[in-house]
Amino acid sequence: MDLNIKRLIHVRQAHSPEPMPNGDVLYVSDVTGVPQIWFARRGRHDMLIPFEERMASPLASPSGVVAFASDTGGDERWHIYLFNGRELERIADEGMNLLGAWSPDGRFLAYTSNRRNDVDFDLYVYDVYTGKTTKVAELDGHNAPHAWMGNGVLVTHMNSNLDTDIYLVTLDGTQRNVTKHEGEAINMSPIPIDGEHIFFLSNVDSEYVGLARLNVATGESKYHLSLDMDVESFALSHDGRHILYSVNNEGFSELYLTNVNATLHHKVASEPGVVRELKWKFGIAVLTHSGPRTGTEVWAYDVSRGMYRLTDSPKMGISMDDMVVPEVYRYESHDGLLVPVLMYKPRSPPPYRAVIYLHGGPEAQERPEFKPLVQLLVASGYLVAAPNYRGSTGYGKTYVHLDDVERRWGAIMDVVHLAKWLRATGMALDMCLMGGSYGGYLTLMAMATEPSEWRCGVEMVGIVNLVTFLENTSKWRRRYREAEYGSLEAHRSVLEDLSPINHADRIAAPLMVIHGERDPRVPINEAEQLVERLRGMGRHVVYIRLQDEGHGISKIHNRARVYTEILKFLAENLG
Repeated sequence: MDLNIKRLIHVRQAHSPEPMPNGDVLYVSDVTGVPQIWFARRGRHDMLIPFEERMASPLASPSGVVAFASDTGGDERWHIYLFNGRELERIADEGMNLLGAWSPDGRFLAYTSNRRNDVDFDLYVYDVYTGKTTKVAELDGHNAPHAWMGNGVLVTHMNSNLDTDIYLVTLDGTQRNVTKHEGEAINMSPIPIDGEHIFFLSNVDSEYVGLARLNVATGESKYHLSLDMDVESFALSHDGRHILYSVNNEGFSELYLTNVNATLHHKVASEPGVVRELKWKFGIAVLTHSGPRTGTEVWAYDVSRGMYRLTDSPKMGISMDDMVVPEVYRYESHDGLLVPVLMYKPRSPPPYRAVIYLHGGPEAQERPEFKPLVQLLVASGYLVAAPNYRGSTGYGKTYVHLDDVERRWGAIMDVVHLAKWLRATGMALDMCLMGGSYGGYLTLMAMATEPSEWRCGVEMVGIVNLVTFLENTSKWRRRYREAEYGSLEAHRSVLEDLSPINHADRIAAPLMVIHGERDPRVPINEAEQLVERLRGMGRHVVYIRLQDEGHGISKIHNRARVYTEILKFLAENLG
């Protein structure tokens, strides 16, 4: 293997920052090969505790107790642990558990769990003093606790992936929808301002998500900040005087500081990339920034210093300045729709051999984060074209619904017409498709729709049969996925028509299939039925089955194996 390729495969990352009351900052790093919780203390970095499985979502109490989540082999059945600096205790192990928030005095930890029926996420509170857990309220559907307000917890309730409300659930079990609305709207990420008001993200009566302010008692709300792009995250300073917020501009994050009245806005200088997990806690503002030339790292923000890096994960000798930042283009699809695409260009002149790289979701967006596989492909001489086909987020409410149910053919044709555009412009002649999850689904459908366009395809943890996918995905996910794809009862014929397995005879190019055995979202039976069908027809299929992974590849040793095999497969079939 080329040394530079080997280095890129092993680049490490840090994310999920969490300030501690003593000034430390917790974060998750995969420097050991498995995501583990570390802490930064005045320039020193160390592991919180040794742990075998991956760790996630560190959450520090005002007294310094750390809560975190861990699953087994990527199965996403998250258990919750507490670590008080001396002892480790598992407090939630049944079902899937979602960490929420510590009470202001550090006594209670709120979380939700679907242990009751594997479908509905009820609200629970753990008492650190007594060691007892209380089920506060039975709640319908998917619910994520965010913050305490008075004697209750602010919980985001998911009506669908694109329609959410904020509930205030008090400790006596009373639950009240404080963002009740007409039509579809996102209401999420509540942060209390005082005993009566909250800031939150919303797109009620708007194409884009803005920052809103709500009087919880009266239900009166108004936009505090509304733009022609999404406000993607925000954090409020402890004294309530400043707000840090990031906006999504063509996929790139822009970070701003404003006073609480939103009358003065200062753009914070940062490298091209994406801001995630923005927090301002215990007087410390932190965030995750991921960009092609920075990697994925934890940063802090100070009014006097601006953004500064807290972590510097091993880059294995790679020069980050050599990484490629994508350019944004738009191309015309079959019906005249202009589709945005991120273009990662090699340094050699065109025409290129191209990889069309398809994101998952579909309610997601291809963004200019640091992605080792993408940079590997570019370093190997391939043009990477990553479209935000119709149905992607980041371009308003109207755009995200252009692929619903039977309109999904439009997204498939967006992929096909990207290939036609690349060829017509002389940018690329030979092309391979690659995608994971929903991107894997689109890979298969595009290969079947226009068999002659592709030299090969790489499908990772993808949906093969929409009927069996909906029947077998995790119980709590089915209702939300049916809102996107159609229901088994009302739209079965549409689901069958849009299932790759029913068009497998038209897939002619060599195909690589990659799937984790423990995948709870897209069960491995999806991959098994596709591989069996294609091999039965004599097609060329390379199948990689990962025993210790779920929906994605979290372990470094698996990433190294898979990325190496992908590059080998492309060299054999794309050149």
